[in-house]
Amino acid sequence: MVTLMYSAFISHISGRLEEVLTQGLEFVNWSKNVQSGSVVFVKPNFTFPSYSKGVTTSPKLLKLLLEKLKDRSNRIIVGESNGGNHSFTAEEAFQGHDMYKICRDTGVELVNLSKLPCRFVESRIQGKKVKVQLPELLINDIDCFISVPTLKVHVMTRVSLGLKNMWGCYPDTMRGLHHQNIAHKLTLLAKTLNPKLTIIDGLYGLDGHGPMFGNPVETNLMIASDNVVVADTLGSQIMRQDVKKVRHIQIAEKEGIGTTELSNVRINTDWRQYSRTFYVRKTVLDVASTLLFESDVAAKLVMSSAFTPLIYKIAGTLKTPAEKALGNELKKRGT
Repeated sequence: MVTLMYSAFISHISGRLEEVLTQGLEFVNWSKNVQSGSVVFVKPNFTFPSYSKGVTTSPKLLKLLLEKLKDRSNRIIVGESNGGNHSFTAEEAFQGHDMYKICRDTGVELVNLSKLPCRFVESRIQGKKVKVQLPELLINDIDCFISVPTLKVHVMTRVSLGLKNMWGCYPDTMRGLHHQNIAHKLTLLAKTLNPKLTIIDGLYGLDGHGPMFGNPVETNLMIASDNVVVADTLGSQIMRQDVKKVRHIQIAEKEGIGTTELSNVRINTDWRQYSRTFYVRKTVLDVASTLLFESDVAAKLVMSSAFTPLIYKIAGTLKTPAEKALGNELKKRGT
């Protein structure tokens, strides 16, 4: 008989967000990891400076979660790093997601991870020696790390869920220079941060051209798990993405972080009833950018060299209308 080591919860929300959140937390036994003396860190996905359906974590969900966490723990911290490639600051994202008010009302701390003391962590993951940069706060002071991503596809990593959300803990805004071996680096992040809970915001899913330019789909779901690999596997399956083709989930499983075998997971219901087909649609620019995920040298040449202005100018001609519109919006914000 197989012992079910992990638990996962999935449900339609249907206007019952607070009720479903409570049910999900209780099903995955959240009180085991969130206690009165626990220092809890919550990592939302703020990959855009204002709330965007399917792209960034819902402020409404975050507010409800923080209220519940604050009822149990004396110290809750929410944090995010500056946007990649100097696109925007964490403070702008906090303002655009109403986090200053939410954190003030709930008595929760709010930190820009890019402004904290940090250091590199290095280890060998499945035969590859990799290192990541992390704030010392996350390494030394956190008892319970909670990842709160959205439900979305990603043109480079196929999905962006609990594991990929932790890449935002890398405080360097130029973390795009370090995408080589990202599957191994995400696994190192998971081993170091040891997320105790993952809550996937599925109010909207992002189809097509994730993580930022896709089409928001009203999926009206919430997923919770006490294991990040389980949560990501369930999220991938809900979007009908073959988890065997999601390299960072596979590497994390091989490293012993969790399991992709949902038959060995205690789940509250038959998750198949919620699945629907999402697609990963790469543009010509995405295909060209694949090299940046395979070579840090290539990434530096493109993103931080004397050739960068010319390369960006050429790349601009290959951008989709949505990408151009986003770029213009960020410029208007002064970022």
